[in-house]
Amino acid sequence: MVKTVHIVMQGKGGAGKSLTSSMLVQYLQHAEHDVQGIDLDPTTPTLSGIKALNAVPIQIMDGDDINPRHFDDLMTRIFESGDDAHTVIDTGTSSFIATCSYLSENNAFDLLQNFGVRVFIHCPVCGGAALDDTCTSLLSILSHFPDVPVVVWVNEFFGPVTKNGKSFEESALYLENADRIAAVMTHPKVQAGTFGEDIRAMMQAKMTFAEAIQSNDFNVMARQRLKIYWTKAVDRLDNAAFLVPAELEAAE
Repeated sequence: MVKTVHIVMQGKGGAGKSLTSSMLVQYLQHAEHDVQGIDLDPTTPTLSGIKALNAVPIQIMDGDDINPRHFDDLMTRIFESGDDAHTVIDTGTSSFIATCSYLSENNAFDLLQNFGVRVFIHCPVCGGAALDDTCTSLLSILSHFPDVPVVVWVNEFFGPVTKNGKSFEESALYLENADRIAAVMTHPKVQAGTFGEDIRAMMQAKMTFAEAIQSNDFNVMARQRLKIYWTKAVDRLDNAAFLVPAELEAAE
């Protein structure tokens, strides 16, 4: 019986952090896992805005600093979650540096791991103009938390995640840190005017995929595209190594 924490972090805004955290919660609900969502984003609390996810907002920041009492509330919610529960935490872009520093200085992940809690950091990396900035955030995470496995979400919405003709998994960043990277997941490139617009509208309406697929607020073709995207996302997550039950992971 092992609790698991998934904390989604990225210092570059618009990189797909909230999409990643919301999809994790939606998938874990779909797979009938015990899951709680926690929204630490002080400026754009997307996760807690999607009512069906039942995510709890925690205002962890007090000005430019972490409020220790509110951080204690976060840790308490993790420790008091059920056996085999998953906790998905969406962090704030604006508080990325402060959050990294506080977690590192207080050995928060060490504490969780010492109590047998599995911890994964999820970090989106974007193609296009945001590639360098999102890779810089990933390097910062790898540096701050050397003992925590990282799941990289390659976000192709804005273009291929390539540099000098090399894919992410061919890059020096990946090859030098392959032992730290638990999995490479993908937000695949989609047509911006169809799939991309449907997903943007769904997020803006604060709906889950399941809600949008059934909603008359979306036309029949939009609902079909969302169903296609969600079905493929479920297939990818069904095979994700970081979601393998802990007892099966130990047996391997």
